[in-house]
Amino acid sequence: MAIQADYVRKIQALLATAESLADQGNDEAAGAYVAKAHALQQKYSIDQAMLADGDGDAGGGQPRAIIDRTWTMPGAYGRRKVNLAHVVAVHTGCAGYFSRAESGAYRFTVFGFTADVEWAEALFVSLCHQAEAALGFAVKRPAEHGRSFTTAFLEGFTHEVRRRLREAAADARAAAAREHDTAAGPGPNGRSVALVLADKTKRVEAELKARVGRLSTSRLHGSQSYSGFQQGRAAGRDASLTRGSVPNGAAPVLPR
Repeated sequence: MAIQADYVRKIQALLATAESLADQGNDEAAGAYVAKAHALQQKYSIDQAMLADGDGDAGGGQPRAIIDRTWTMPGAYGRRKVNLAHVVAVHTGCAGYFSRAESGAYRFTVFGFTADVEWAEALFVSLCHQAEAALGFAVKRPAEHGRSFTTAFLEGFTHEVRRRLREAAADARAAAAREHDTAAGPGPNGRSVALVLADKTKRVEAELKARVGRLSTSRLHGSQSYSGFQQGRAAGRDASLTRGSVPNGAAPVLPR
């Protein structure tokens, strides 16, 4: 638990520095600290997986229970935000599915290990805020349909966030492989980082299937506003991958 607390302190310190720099208008430096915080969180998740692999089925070590949380999509365009929720979940070591509440609201239930789920939720809350804030400054041409523009914007935003999270996860895996597989040798059970993470993914997906059963797939139709998509991509490139990134914004409520 001391290792966990040390990670948490370091991550929180990086995020606090990022927020301070953002408040000063230094977005580039803030982004660098956010990237460091995200990389450290990825490393923590990988290290936990390697420790759990060494503990086996009977060891003590860190708790390895898989939890689930249900997020209700905040604001309008819930189906598009489900896509963002899925992207965040997949690239933080989680899995999930979407459903509809009795009220008609879209929901996303995410499964994963505790630290991964909490990080995924922090990212999703922040990114929803930032997408809505950036949308308020987007420029729609008079002839464009408002809904088409907005869905395209959110699609572009999600597209860019997916790229950034995928690259960050790949960098973290590569760094962990260099540390565990080269410097220190394979994990305690003689397995590489890649194998341990593959087993972790399988366990999360198996838990999802065991609790929910067979799931159907659903595809979103592509949007027709090139301008909206490109402006959304620009907002996604500038988005901060941390919580509390929109000044004076209240966090969306995500029911447990």
